Amino acid sequence: MVRFCAERLSNLSRTLEFADASELWALTQIATLATLVSTYSKGFSVIVEPGEGNQPAMLTLSCMDASIAIRPVMERFQTVVITSGTLSPLEMYPKILDFDPAVMASLTMTLARPCLSPLVVARGNDQVQSFIILIIAVHFVTFNDVAVIRNYGNLVLEMAAIVPDGMVVFFTSYIYMETVIATWYEQHIIDELMKYKLLFIETNDALETSVALEKYVEACDSGRGACLFSVARGKVSEGIDFSHHLGRCVIMLGIPYVYTESRILRARLEYLRDQFGIKENDFLTFDAMRHTAQCMGRALRGKTDYGLMIFADKVGFPLYIIYKYSYVFVKKRRIFQRFSRQDKRGKLPRWMQEYLDTASTNLSIDEAVQLSRRWLTLMAQPFTKDDQLGVSLLTVDMLTQKNMKKFERVVEHVD
Repeated sequence: MVRFCAERLSNLSRTLEFADASELWALTQIATLATLVSTYSKGFSVIVEPGEGNQPAMLTLSCMDASIAIRPVMERFQTVVITSGTLSPLEMYPKILDFDPAVMASLTMTLARPCLSPLVVARGNDQVQSFIILIIAVHFVTFNDVAVIRNYGNLVLEMAAIVPDGMVVFFTSYIYMETVIATWYEQHIIDELMKYKLLFIETNDALETSVALEKYVEACDSGRGACLFSVARGKVSEGIDFSHHLGRCVIMLGIPYVYTESRILRARLEYLRDQFGIKENDFLTFDAMRHTAQCMGRALRGKTDYGLMIFADKVGFPLYIIYKYSYVFVKKRRIFQRFSRQDKRGKLPRWMQEYLDTASTNLSIDEAVQLSRRWLTLMAQPFTKDDQLGVSLLTVDMLTQKNMKKFERVVEHVD
């Protein structure tokens, strides 16, 4: 009976001939929610988030199971091909979408020149980024976050000085971006950055972001050069292509983990654990690295395009303070290099990993700048379509070879 609640309310309002439909707005919303809840019972959850202060509580109907959306496609068609440049790691998708893949493969790109250069910057020029004090192996206190932000700013500033045209910097969240920009203003990093490039910032407002993107493109087209501050999971990170001169360098500051205190996220993590056996940390890392790959992929949109991909990492140096007999023993050890760790960068797409060698996973800012300068000089050399023939593009002779004809017969047989 509840499933038809919204339709019955609509019929009742027309029968009673309400002059002002807004009088039933609140009741209509409740009836619509009741209809949705009764229609989608499996794989959906109703989550109540209490309001803070004078804010009202939030009632949300959230889909916990992504396989519900793709199941009709799987049932209707005999062969379904799912492909993307950021489907990594592949093992996670059959679990989330609940299907058994017949063929699962990760392919690389065939390029005539190394047109992408991923670098992991894990150390500032001062060799100091994040200090953590651990007292009796219980309590953590981070006291040098300002130094981390300063080193991030130095990285952006140094790259802006050598990268031509457009450069995009991704932050992990809007709140973190606001905090970092405010600190950079105090440290006069923004003033120095404006000497090299015009600065544009993505906001929560769609209209403001559209204007910023438009002016960013104009600045790059005019040769002035521009820097765009954006946010992972935002509009720019998934729907905008920065091809050629619009994105010669993309910098990711940190790993874009989702906000883990969200009730909706906690409910979904519990559902994935109970239904598909997916551990919370595995899903969170998979989700964060997938968004990282999407952000980085904005810079490379074709075989003739090229761009730097810089993963800005943090390295912590904890001081283990252990009290024993009235003496204090202090031990200093590096604890984490997130992008530098194989369990993190191993979840990046294969076409990124092949160009990310071990020597480029623990760089200082100066080292990254030197490598970038040499690489940009190499990429600035003349490069035409003819240079790709026989390497990344098929020639006429290659098309007429027996192997190619044999491949065509195999395809025809499969069809």
